[in-house]
Amino acid sequence: MYDLQQAMLHNLRVLGAGHELAQLARDFVREYPDPYRLARDHASAIVRQHTKKDWDPDRVWWHQFTGASSSSRSFNGWAHSGPPVKSLRLTELVIERFDLGFQDATDELDLYGGFYRQGPHAPWFDERNEVPMLARDVQRDFWKLDFAQVVRQQVNDFWVAHAGDFQVLAKVNLMGECARALREGSITGDDASQLRSLVNIGLKPQGSVPTLAQLRQPTGASEIAVSACHPAGAGRVWMYVLSLPHGRTVLYLPFDEQTLRGFDSPEAMAGWFSAQLRSKAGVQRVLAGIVTDPQLTVETDDAREALQTIADSPGGHEALGLLARSYRPVSGDFFAHLGKDAAQNMRHNAEMLVDNHRLREGMFSGYVDVLLRFSFYFAPLCPSLPLAILGLSLAKLYVDIDQGLHARTREGREAALGAAIFDSIFAALGMVEVDAKTASTLRALSYRPAFHEAEASLAGWQVAPAPEQVLEGQEANVLLAGKPLGADELKGIRLGANGECWIDLGGLPYRVRYSSELEHWLVVDPDNPFAFSPIRPVRLSGSGEWEMLEPPRLTGGAPDDGLASETSPFWDEYMRSNQQRSAAISTEAFLRHQALLDSADIALVPDGGDPLSDSQGYEYVEYEGQAHYTYREGAGYNNSLIEVYTHDDSINSFLREGQRTSSSVRYLNKLATSMERLPRDAAVPLYRGGHGVRGTSGVHFRSGRFKVGDTLVNTDLSSFTENPYMMRKFAADPDDMASTGELGVFDESSVVFELPAGAYSSGVPVTAFSAYKEEAETLFMPGAYFQIEHIGQITGADYRFVNVRLRQVPKPASGPVYDLRTGVVFARDAYLQRLGSPQLVDRFFPA
Repeated sequence: MYDLQQAMLHNLRVLGAGHELAQLARDFVREYPDPYRLARDHASAIVRQHTKKDWDPDRVWWHQFTGASSSSRSFNGWAHSGPPVKSLRLTELVIERFDLGFQDATDELDLYGGFYRQGPHAPWFDERNEVPMLARDVQRDFWKLDFAQVVRQQVNDFWVAHAGDFQVLAKVNLMGECARALREGSITGDDASQLRSLVNIGLKPQGSVPTLAQLRQPTGASEIAVSACHPAGAGRVWMYVLSLPHGRTVLYLPFDEQTLRGFDSPEAMAGWFSAQLRSKAGVQRVLAGIVTDPQLTVETDDAREALQTIADSPGGHEALGLLARSYRPVSGDFFAHLGKDAAQNMRHNAEMLVDNHRLREGMFSGYVDVLLRFSFYFAPLCPSLPLAILGLSLAKLYVDIDQGLHARTREGREAALGAAIFDSIFAALGMVEVDAKTASTLRALSYRPAFHEAEASLAGWQVAPAPEQVLEGQEANVLLAGKPLGADELKGIRLGANGECWIDLGGLPYRVRYSSELEHWLVVDPDNPFAFSPIRPVRLSGSGEWEMLEPPRLTGGAPDDGLASETSPFWDEYMRSNQQRSAAISTEAFLRHQALLDSADIALVPDGGDPLSDSQGYEYVEYEGQAHYTYREGAGYNNSLIEVYTHDDSINSFLREGQRTSSSVRYLNKLATSMERLPRDAAVPLYRGGHGVRGTSGVHFRSGRFKVGDTLVNTDLSSFTENPYMMRKFAADPDDMASTGELGVFDESSVVFELPAGAYSSGVPVTAFSAYKEEAETLFMPGAYFQIEHIGQITGADYRFVNVRLRQVPKPASGPVYDLRTGVVFARDAYLQRLGSPQLVDRFFPA
């Protein structure tokens, strides 16, 4: 039984170093050369160039047909019917290129093919679902970028910039694996000490915790003799043999699930390895790590033959003799050598990519074979020595080339690599999990501090005179009297049984977590301590009482509209354009939305089957006797009803202005039913921006008519986002540039709505289906009621907007309700007159 307080103190003391290493890992993974990412970025640029839209290129399809009919309504002048003979997402097309027959007959590309928003199961392929791009123009774009050369340059640039980071993370992984192997009994305590000394001599004593400075130092001389081993005589290094003082041997197996194994002697090690090769599974495991290109059968056959020779050895002595032939002594810094091997492996993979010159040669000889090899090396995070050394063994990295060509798989694999490195950091720092159910300690380590937290400075912050007003709703329903009081760095903290940290501020209990970036405790959501929210720092006063800090307020009185202005460090960060940070938040949102769907009961496309299409062309599958428009196919999810909404706002023209088509009511009913079946989640705050040029002006909130407690209702499809970087795009005039050079000028109509985490119930996350994945969208159907909790104005260097904080509530029993978008009093009769559908109005606004 461990001491909770001592475990928490240790975790707290190493958290700063852990966050430094975690950020280094995130930067490394983000910059890791990924040919698929390059292809996807190029596909996005093509879509943007030709359509002026930021559509997800993995939702843009190229379909190829055997015939066509002329059409005056379609963009390329042709329409197609029947199932296509070939279908590729645009990112896949960037990789595989157009068929050989079209390379010299470019004029036929638009006759026999086209770009569409729907997959191969669509009932028609014409102006109703086309993407306005000409294939012959896209063909020219393909040849402008020599992928192979760009990838090779990326690989070279990566190793110039990140060779040192790789060595740091390799050391962390070895220390983490060392701790696990010791715990599992695969190595001895003395083995572990020797291995830690290989990282840094100062880490040899048990319980030593590395610092980033120690991990940056060269390893220098060591008592351990290291040999790289190619047991098949060729291919990648599969294992490193570490000969320890006093005769013991440790195998370092980067590709294996169990990375470190200790043996009493070299003969015992060789005997174990020989025994592994006597099973089919053992041989396949070794081959998967050794063979650099599974399509080269000669390389695989030669490796299999060499391994069989070792397997046939009568004993460990004979097996050792065979293995020793492939030893390559490692001199100098072991981790520098690992980096060299990893870089060489990555460069080898890059060389296997086919450049434009060889592609042109391939048109006349072996074109299909060239593209197959091209596609294999475009698989995101394919098996490689660099990934194995960082902790992503083949057992953790399931590689499927077909699945791997989709962005969602790439993002999932990047997350897997990051998670593997975080696991190693956790173990290397000797952190203790204080709550196995929620993995709160690992969560504290892997948590990426919000950018407004990581970049904040508390200089100039003052003690809040009325903290209870700022913290309203954050207090917890717990009794602190029975919880033990912490000491040292935990002074003033009450400790929960599962490692929760609590304080008493002004007689009320609040949950807190420590921010190593700010070196302060922060008040957090009691049920979700890592929720995205403004920072609320607290500190102990000289008298031992907790006090809250707040940023300096603006001086001067309220403006003419009666809205008091305040500054916001939070919005100072998110009103700046930062594509990289914005993409990081959107990716996290996408993975979260994907995980929600993974845990839900979503219909599957039957094996060997295809989705069906209804009379309006929307795809669905039959599930339990009903049509389900949300379904899973392969690695991803589809809902064409939602996807159409995200790239075509005409349905809101109907809901807002009554501009009705023959299919508007049917579409909305199907969309509403589909949304009702999807999982909901309120774990993150949401934001919605509005501006006059978008028809979503917030100027009415400056009139003085609205006050805290008033109720608003949405009468259209209302989109919120969990990415606050999106707000400048929606709350400002996007056609003007601010004095700071930022695109987007704010005016009296600018408004930003906020829905705190846990303050809404009917929003449905739809990012997994959206044509604009970066918007991290949650969608509310008409008829959601929101109560105003706060109205004010937030002002920054080049922005100002009305800030309206909301909470979703049930329909009020009496009193006026105002339209969220326009501010006018909502009248059901007028809404019915606008839509002309009693059934639809009854659905959204029951009488």
